[in-house]
Amino acid sequence: MSVTIFQLDRSRSERAVWLMEEMECPYDIRFFARLETLAAEPAYKALHPLGSSPVIEADGQRIAESGAVMDYLATTRANGALRANPGDADYADYLFWFHFAESSLMPALVTEIMAERAGIAQDHPSRVAGRSHAARLLTLVNDRLAHAPYLAGDRFTAADIMMTFPFTTTRLFMSVDVEGHPNIAAYVGRMAARPAYRRMRAIVDRPQTA
Repeated sequence: MSVTIFQLDRSRSERAVWLMEEMECPYDIRFFARLETLAAEPAYKALHPLGSSPVIEADGQRIAESGAVMDYLATTRANGALRANPGDADYADYLFWFHFAESSLMPALVTEIMAERAGIAQDHPSRVAGRSHAARLLTLVNDRLAHAPYLAGDRFTAADIMMTFPFTTTRLFMSVDVEGHPNIAAYVGRMAARPAYRRMRAIVDRPQTA
């Protein structure tokens, strides 16, 4: 069955493109632009009641939410080659890092993005607390990568695709301290060097028109 990825410029939907490229599975892609406000163009918001990225159409269903999109594709394509399953030694770690990306790390980073846009002073207690929380999360990731080459363990999985986005595209919107965490920096370098990641970048970084 077919998969269509609705690719919003500079958004989480690039994860789905990377995943499909890693699995070498066929898919269609439709491109959408951001407005000057960085909001998605109206045609993208109309794709799903949630109105945000990512959105895909797969097997006759329209699916939104990063975790749901990635879990669906990783489970239904390529015989589940890029996910872990119950009974696998890396299953618990896979689940943790797959969900940590959007449940813990991205909320902390997005909170800082929104605080900056709202003009909240850097020394405001809420921003100081927010940066401290984000720093603890980054330390957790850095420590994990001191003991394993990939987030789930010894092999590349969809959890790595989920976790790379906060350290790459998110940095277009805010400063994320990658260089201050050497294991994260080395990890991002390895992820960015993967052929499928490079193919994804060539696809999603094409010139956008509003």
